[in-house]
Amino acid sequence: MAFNNISELNTLHLDALREVGNIGSGNAVTSLSAMLNIPVDIEIPNISVINYENAAQYLGGKDLEVIGLALGLESDLDGVMLHVVLPEFASRIVNTFYPKEIHSLADISDMDLSAVKETSNITTASYANALARLTDTFINITPPIDYLGTVEDVLQKAASRFDSIGQQVIYIDESMFIADTEIKSSMILILQMASLKKLFERLGVPY
Repeated sequence: MAFNNISELNTLHLDALREVGNIGSGNAVTSLSAMLNIPVDIEIPNISVINYENAAQYLGGKDLEVIGLALGLESDLDGVMLHVVLPEFASRIVNTFYPKEIHSLADISDMDLSAVKETSNITTASYANALARLTDTFINITPPIDYLGTVEDVLQKAASRFDSIGQQVIYIDESMFIADTEIKSSMILILQMASLKKLFERLGVPY
């Protein structure tokens, strides 16, 4: 049955998105392991549909300090991916290159942020490339934009940058293991409705 809102996605649609997530996370593991030169593993991500206005509670609460990195998706599929990570994520990434104590956003330098952005770029691009390959589409990925602050601040800044945010969105919750250390990260995928329908059409899933 046709849908006009992302909230109408059924189990079949979510299963298709999980397949994209599985392939994307597998590609991310390979790329991150090569970049960091240490073992990296990612559990099968949990994928759900949420209201963007309620995203703060999924990300740990509106007052939690986080780093948000947003990539624009354009061309055959239009939307945005927002990757949200904790300072602990930044600390683990940075310490694969050089020793440094990172306990809060105040401890993060431009060099530290650059390393985190490169990691985030690999992870989000892996999901976007999985979308493109499975749907035989071309997706141009715009350079990441970083936002540092509370969850509430990051979500508001991302919303002001991308008009499509404010709808219901696809929430990807993943656990990453870097040399046996578990770190959590979250991604929010927003696709315009026309792009979402094109995605399922190309995947052979009725919409």
